[in-house]
Amino acid sequence: MPGVPSSRGCDACRQQKKKCDQLTPLCSRCARLGIPCVGGGERRYKFMAAPDRNSSQPTSSAAQAESSSAAGSSMQLTTRAPSNQATLDASHFVSALQVTDVCFDLRIYGPFFTELPRRLGRNRALDASVRALTTSFPSVHTHQYTPDMYKAYGEALGCLRTSLDDPATAGSVETLCAVYLIMICQGWIGRGSDFYPSHGEAIAHMLNTAAVAQNWRGEFEAEVTNTLLFIVLLESFGNHKIKLDPRLWATSDPAPIARPSRQLASQAANIECLQIPALAAIAGFARDVQGNLPAIHSTHEILRSDLAKVKALLSAVSALEPTLLARQIHARRQTAYGTLLLLGLMANWALSMFGGGDPRALELEKVTLIDEVMELAEQASQYRPLAASAIPGFVIAAKAMTDDAVRLARLEELLVLYRADFPVSNWSTQNWPLDSISR
Repeated sequence: MPGVPSSRGCDACRQQKKKCDQLTPLCSRCARLGIPCVGGGERRYKFMAAPDRNSSQPTSSAAQAESSSAAGSSMQLTTRAPSNQATLDASHFVSALQVTDVCFDLRIYGPFFTELPRRLGRNRALDASVRALTTSFPSVHTHQYTPDMYKAYGEALGCLRTSLDDPATAGSVETLCAVYLIMICQGWIGRGSDFYPSHGEAIAHMLNTAAVAQNWRGEFEAEVTNTLLFIVLLESFGNHKIKLDPRLWATSDPAPIARPSRQLASQAANIECLQIPALAAIAGFARDVQGNLPAIHSTHEILRSDLAKVKALLSAVSALEPTLLARQIHARRQTAYGTLLLLGLMANWALSMFGGGDPRALELEKVTLIDEVMELAEQASQYRPLAASAIPGFVIAAKAMTDDAVRLARLEELLVLYRADFPVSNWSTQNWPLDSISR
């Protein structure tokens, strides 16, 4: 299985390999040093190589007992030996979902992940991509890359091509999920030469032709559409080949990153620029900055208000006891705040470049936004790798916006820190395409 129980010490003590007395709200060492004490008493997991997926031998009763006791998910592992490949795939995926360390929580990629096991066995591309994801999952922690991982990844690519060539499966929500899962795998184990910028274009095409034509209205389909719309809209700021049908966001919910729980959903509804229709409008502005300066002015003011709201939400959850739920909400609010900082930097750049405001005020705002990105990246580091996986994109954008030597050096240090999470990937060599926005 992906993980076994590890230490319950706080993050700071574990990082320095010091014994933690797990006192609350601060352990003795953190209190003495005057540093934040996060994660004390939480059950974590160490990752191990995945078992042989072709074996159908019954697991031991001890292993079954340990698997069934894992917290953090309403789904339970099967108590019998899996009888076919789909059941094996579902079992391994559920086991990965049950890892309770927020740093390795797969649900960060979308709330619909908990429903994927129910969809297995009906689409070969989805089955193979789930298999590739769970086979590659241990590498996120161990940074060890085995032939089995690349074999599963290659098989998933082959199955996806077959599904896309078949009219019966090309437009299904399962095939769309397969594309997304393969993108995630690529980020974990793909090498620099494997980067495919056309993935966003492919997802946009599938959303336009399948989601609109088939009028997806189920809860699962809505969750998938909302999650992928958010990702593709952000990519469209720098890739003008991406074009989305406006009917896709006619009834969209707030952006997925803003609602990790039902409690947070009502709060996210008040964050205007995190809602899909607003993001779509901002993406449209990026295609014609000069022609949309009045609208960018208006959006700029809304962004200021939204930034203040999300920063207040961040402060509120930071003051809570660091339970698993509080840490999950904190990590997702950090991503929401980073997204707004990114949008703020874009609006600031557009107004600065095309004479849309007071140059001095815009310069001071830019410096503030960049400093906020750096502070966010430092605070979010505690949730690396998965729950902070969006942070490097914000750092790259901030780096593209400044020529200050001190800030550039610090931003590069942060990129080096985050680059260590996925050492074989080439994401950090991508430049934020601010100059392409006005083309």
